[in-house]
Amino acid sequence: MSTKVYLDLEWTDYRLSWDPAEHDGIDSLRITAESVWLPDVVLLNNNDGNFDVALDISVVVSSDGSVRWQPPGIYRSSCSIQVTYFPFDWQNCTMVFSSYSYDSSEVSLQTGLGPDGQGHQEIHIHEGTFIENGQWEIIHKPSRLIQPPGDPRGGREGQRQEVIFYLIIRRKPLFYLVNVIAPCILITLLAIFVFYLPPDAVILSVVVLNLHHRSPHTHQMPLWVRQIFIHKLPLYLRLKRPKPERDLMPEPPHCSSPGSGWGRGTDEYFIRKPPSDFLFPKPNRFQPELSAPDLRRFIDGPNRAVALLPELREVVSSISYIARQLQEQEDHDALKEDWQFVAMVVDRLFLWTFIIFTSVGTLVIFLDATYHLPPPDPFP
Repeated sequence: MSTKVYLDLEWTDYRLSWDPAEHDGIDSLRITAESVWLPDVVLLNNNDGNFDVALDISVVVSSDGSVRWQPPGIYRSSCSIQVTYFPFDWQNCTMVFSSYSYDSSEVSLQTGLGPDGQGHQEIHIHEGTFIENGQWEIIHKPSRLIQPPGDPRGGREGQRQEVIFYLIIRRKPLFYLVNVIAPCILITLLAIFVFYLPPDAVILSVVVLNLHHRSPHTHQMPLWVRQIFIHKLPLYLRLKRPKPERDLMPEPPHCSSPGSGWGRGTDEYFIRKPPSDFLFPKPNRFQPELSAPDLRRFIDGPNRAVALLPELREVVSSISYIARQLQEQEDHDALKEDWQFVAMVVDRLFLWTFIIFTSVGTLVIFLDATYHLPPPDPFP
C-alpha cells in the first residue's frame, strides 16, 4: 500500500525553552531538523527499506520547550490481502510506527489530541487534497497505542511502544459486476440453453451419447430403466415422447414396360413401406386372424389337407419371410426409440441438475459475500 502522509510529531525538550520577555517577545523559532534531537519515529512494516521521510523540513520550537515537526512522507507498506470474497471483500491495512533508536524507557509514545482536547483515535484526512479512489473506499481509519507486554505505562527497558494506524477499506464491486460477473452469468445461461438442443444434434455428455445410440442388438433395456426413464421421470420433467416420423417417399415415375409387372411391384414395395396392419390385420370376431405362423402351419403342417403348387408355396413362403422381417424391424425400431427417449430424459435430467446446482451455488456465494461486511466498530 502506497500512502502519502504528513507525520505530526510533537515532543518537549527542556533544553530548548526560554523566556520570551528576555528575547524581545520571541516565543517560537524555526530550526533545521539536523540541529535538534529527533525521536526517530519510522514505519516498521515498510516493504521498500526506506525509513526516511521525503523531506527534512524545519522544526517549530516554542518558548516552553515544545517541538513540533511535520515532515511529509511517501510510505510503501505491506498489506495482507484476503480474496476469499472477491469482489465483495474488504481489507485491513495497517501502518506500524515506532521509535527505531529508543525503547519505551527512553521515549514514551502517545496518540495525538483531537480538536476537543481528547485522545484522537482516527487518521485525519484533509478533504481538500484527498481524491477518492475508484476501486476502494475508506470505511474506518482508527489508531491504537500498543504498550509493551507486562508494563501498561511503557517503561520496560529493551521493549518499544508502537502506534498502529488501521486503514479498513472496502472494494467497490460495480466494475467487477459489469466486467467479470455479468459475462460469467451470460456464459452460464448459454450453457443452460445448450441442453435444449436435440441430443442427436449436439451431445454434451458421454452418457447421453451412449444411451442415444443403443440398439436391441447391443443392449437389452432393464425393466427398472423402462419404469423410471420412460414412465415416471418424463412426467416430472415435463417431457413428451416425440412422435415417430413415417413420411412416405414420393413415388418416382414408372419407366418400366407394361409387361414387366413383377419389377414394378418390387419397386413399389421398396419405395413404399406397407403398414404392419396390412400384413398383420387386427383380430376380428367375425374373421379370424391369419398370421405368418398360421401360413407356415397351413403349408408345412402335419395335416396337409390341401396340396399347393410349388410356385404358390414359394410365393407364400416369401410373403411369410417378408412379414417376419417387417415385424422384427418394427420391434427393433420401437426398442431403439425407447433408448433414444431414455437419452432425452437423461439429458433433461442433466439440465435441471445443472440449473439447480448452478443457481444454488451462485446464491450461496453471493449471499455469503453479502454478509461479509466490514465491522461497524473497528475495536469491538
